[in-house]
Amino acid sequence: MKLRGVDIVAIILACGLVIAVILLFAGVIVNISTHHNPTPTLGANTTLVLNTMFGGIIGLLGAYVGYSLKGRDARGPE
Repeated sequence: MKLRGVDIVAIILACGLVIAVILLFAGVIVNISTHHNPTPTLGANTTLVLNTMFGGIIGLLGAYVGYSLKGRDARGPE
């Protein structure tokens, strides 16, 4: 299977999404374990930034997958 440039970008975005989620949960676990804040909460600005970041990455991945599946069919066989 030959990878195109857009395939590599999609793989990088997916890996970035996984790493961001893992780091977010690790930060919450560290915050709970050190008892600095017994009720781990995120501020309003932090929530908006995280929603925008995750939404953007998921949107780009969705657009890529949609184009990969439907775009190739519309063009016909290569």
